[in-house]
Amino acid sequence: QFLYFIGFLLHLHVDSMSTKTKSRVGYVRPAAAIEFGALIALLKDPAVPVQKKTESVKRIRLSLSRNTRPPIKELLAIDGCLEALVECLQDSRDGTMQHESAWVITNIASGTPEDTKAVAHSGAVKALSKLILDVKEDPESCNDEIVEQAVQAIGNIVGDGTELRNIVFEGEPELLSKLTEMSSYPHLTSTARNTITWVVGNFLSGKPSLPRDGVVVTLPLLVRNIMTPANDDILIDSLWALSWYADGDPPNERVNDILNSNPEVLSKLCEHLSSRQKGVLLPALRTFGNIASATTGYINQILESGVLPLIHELLLPGCSRGDEEISKDCCWFLSNITAETPDCIQQVIDGDFLELLVRQVRTGNAQCRREAIWALANLVAGGTNKQIAALLPFVKDLMEVFGRVRHETIEFVDVIHVIAETQNVKFLEILDREDLLRLQSTVILRVESDDDDRWREHCVKVGQMMEQYELFGF
Repeated sequence: QFLYFIGFLLHLHVDSMSTKTKSRVGYVRPAAAIEFGALIALLKDPAVPVQKKTESVKRIRLSLSRNTRPPIKELLAIDGCLEALVECLQDSRDGTMQHESAWVITNIASGTPEDTKAVAHSGAVKALSKLILDVKEDPESCNDEIVEQAVQAIGNIVGDGTELRNIVFEGEPELLSKLTEMSSYPHLTSTARNTITWVVGNFLSGKPSLPRDGVVVTLPLLVRNIMTPANDDILIDSLWALSWYADGDPPNERVNDILNSNPEVLSKLCEHLSSRQKGVLLPALRTFGNIASATTGYINQILESGVLPLIHELLLPGCSRGDEEISKDCCWFLSNITAETPDCIQQVIDGDFLELLVRQVRTGNAQCRREAIWALANLVAGGTNKQIAALLPFVKDLMEVFGRVRHETIEFVDVIHVIAETQNVKFLEILDREDLLRLQSTVILRVESDDDDRWREHCVKVGQMMEQYELFGF
């Protein structure tokens, strides 16, 4: 298990009631003082009073609440420990015992993948889900602490990975719908709403994605949280969840779901794209990228949202809100725009993006450079000759990359050759012999080390370019 928090928690190894805080960690006894075997034996004994069982579960929970190396393995080594805890979880005679049992199960599920899998196969999922599914809007219908802890436990199980996520989703098909419904219950605490949003995100993350017809029910919750967020945690988790929803299959239908969910959703995403918090900005940007990459039917709607000026600002040198991860996603977004029609390409040109893309090719890290190259490659592949000519002022900068950047891609060489072929003499006028020699040297080295026949084709083209250069007397 791991923490995937470029804004959003996939699965957090916690030792407290909430993934968002550690405020409920109790006093920790030394491991040697806790005799798990004796405590589990008490839980299994039907003659033991409920109060005594509650005290036993609490002692187990306190031991697992340590911040360093909680003794989860030692507990799981006790035969029947999970089954005993699940039985206590189902015993409605004592709400405190149910809460403590759910808390222990949550902490076990926050351990290693093997620990989480043991919980998932113990019967805990059904017991936890029942506690959630039985919740009504009436505040008297449930104990909020128990429900919140049950949600937390489910989140740790689902967040372990797609295998356990699928087990929970398929075994409890009404759970996701119930969680979405519960998020609007007025008696739930803000922490519970945060946790619900996090859990919904865990259901939406991971590849392959869950079926669209099973997760579309989450959109009202996510869009509501994005339009009118209660707090930053809910906003960030909802933005990541929406980005993952857009990234699933079938992509066009999912994007259609998002855009039809609220007519102002793109405008609100633009607003979040203006945030000074990277935790908000990045998932908003990722959502735009996934929407743009999924469909051509709404590209004008995306561009009309006002997103391009915001992307331009993020790519400007010295932008305090930008960094390499954000720059990479900006270039990726632009590559999806230049992959569209000449009208879309013209908006990129008119928006003064060419210089910024070339700058990323020259100075960005490997990921930024790759996405910027794709943006230029898509431009020369689908643009008009006039649009390709807009790259002529930057040819010298692009040519200087050869021999200095070690990982030139074949797409980058494609860009150079398309410019050369479409602009011919104007292209050659810009260069000097050293530029062509660097290009030739790069291509020859790749021919020798790469089996891709396209490098051999480029080698021939470079030779022809050299001949033309000599012929024109440059």
